[in-house]
Amino acid sequence: MGLGRVRARRLGVLASALALAASAWAQPLVGSTIYSCVANGRTYSGDRPPPECANSDLRELNKDGSVRRVIPRPLTVEEQRARAAEVKKRIDEEERALAQRRRDRSLLEAYASEEEIEAARVKALDTSNEVIRRSQARLDRMEAERRRLDEESEFFKKRDLPDTIKRSYANNEQERAAELKIVSEALLETQRINERFEAEKKRFRELISQGARPVQRNPEPDILLDPRYRAR
Repeated sequence: MGLGRVRARRLGVLASALALAASAWAQPLVGSTIYSCVANGRTYSGDRPPPECANSDLRELNKDGSVRRVIPRPLTVEEQRARAAEVKKRIDEEERALAQRRRDRSLLEAYASEEEIEAARVKALDTSNEVIRRSQARLDRMEAERRRLDEESEFFKKRDLPDTIKRSYANNEQERAAELKIVSEALLETQRINERFEAEKKRFRELISQGARPVQRNPEPDILLDPRYRAR
């Protein structure tokens, strides 16, 4: 069941409980039941809930005076909101704890050691590092092209640059900006990867120190031990 459905169910239980308490006041039993409460230092009783008991806990009594049940006084709007906020806080804490347990379980299923986490980090970084390497190679070529354009421009110091050279400068600058953006995004991705694996390594170390163990993986069976494949 999803966390959202669990939250909705628990909040629904709270709403049902509040509605049940309200209905007990709105539709009291009449007959052999005696209703009693203490309000303003006085005791009020009757075969119906006395009006003076509106803001007090109401007791249902049997004929012999024994307590059948106690109906809590209706909560004020502020109290209902406070209780709902308290329940919501508890549910949120339970959901965070449940989500953390699931992440911990996944972590222990994915890795058997910190070395495996580090190997996974290196593999995840390969793509970003390759993107950076290729972009840097293109930037080097653009820099060489820029130097060539500068050399050609020396012949036009006292004249306007030809449109072809102007367009080449503009294209070079545009392409360079695009590559720098690619490098910047790849560097950010590299940072995110490193932060994620550092957090996973730290949590893995904490779990191991607390006595947790990686989930045992089924090793590849030795074919020589399988009677189906023994030499006949």
